[in-house]
Amino acid sequence: MTSKWPSCVVIGFALAGSVEAQDIAFVSHTQQVELGQLSLPTDVDVGDDGKIYVVDSGNHQVAVFDAAGARIASLGAWGVERGQLDNPVGIGIGPEGRIYIADKGNQRIVVFDADGRLRRGIDLEEDGEKASPVDVAVSPDGRELFITTNNSHRVLVYSDGGNFLRAWGGEGDGPGQFRFPATIDVDRAANVFVVDVLNNRIQKFDPDGNVLGAFGKRGGKPGTFFRPKGVAVDTSGRIFVSDSYLGAVQVLNTDGEFLYVLGDADGTTVFETPVGLAVTGNRLLIAEMLAGRVRVLAVQL
Repeated sequence: MTSKWPSCVVIGFALAGSVEAQDIAFVSHTQQVELGQLSLPTDVDVGDDGKIYVVDSGNHQVAVFDAAGARIASLGAWGVERGQLDNPVGIGIGPEGRIYIADKGNQRIVVFDADGRLRRGIDLEEDGEKASPVDVAVSPDGRELFITTNNSHRVLVYSDGGNFLRAWGGEGDGPGQFRFPATIDVDRAANVFVVDVLNNRIQKFDPDGNVLGAFGKRGGKPGTFFRPKGVAVDTSGRIFVSDSYLGAVQVLNTDGEFLYVLGDADGTTVFETPVGLAVTGNRLLIAEMLAGRVRVLAVQL
């Protein structure tokens, strides 16, 4: 299944340069976009106020940009104390602008308010053992945090106040199981989407962990994945998936059916290790880890 994506262009924050869509299967773009000096950016999210938050993993901080792309703040610094970070990898923004950072090295979720003030740290445990978070997503009402973990191959659910609520998953390739879950996103209907990396698929759940579907399998063709890493769902239900090995971002419909790929018209790679994604309004943001930048695409909803 293919579909045109009309009026899709690549933009910089100064809105300089664009390339029109050229093909029904691929959307062409060449403009390079860089948000400040970043080292191994792994994830990105956008607040309701337009602020852009980039997990600057190599610098053990979160870089904050305004909606125009000017860097305005940094959250965290390397360390083990309150408000410090050690290898942060994921981020989620709540409906009140609260910032939730998956601090993998310190095995906790660090919470800042919309003004960048530290609120709390949530230490993560599973069966008496500390858990290493990979990503965090926030429920539409802001009351629940959905957290992926690598060491137990599960999704943990905590309250915003830091109380453990429930968990699901475990290592395996069956429905509801994972092999190294990565990024996670929650749509407006509270459906939970999890990148199941080594099973080469995206799994969809309700908030209680009941399986609603799975999309993809191992491969290098449209609708398949080789090393999926990022997922984001827009307000119309389209699912964006990054493949870090193939350097591609695929777009699926609400049923998980392939629509199109973002890339050159001849299918050549144009993203350098795409990982975390965010979609807001008419913009898709892609963290390109090894390139040390975030690229921004203008999309038509």
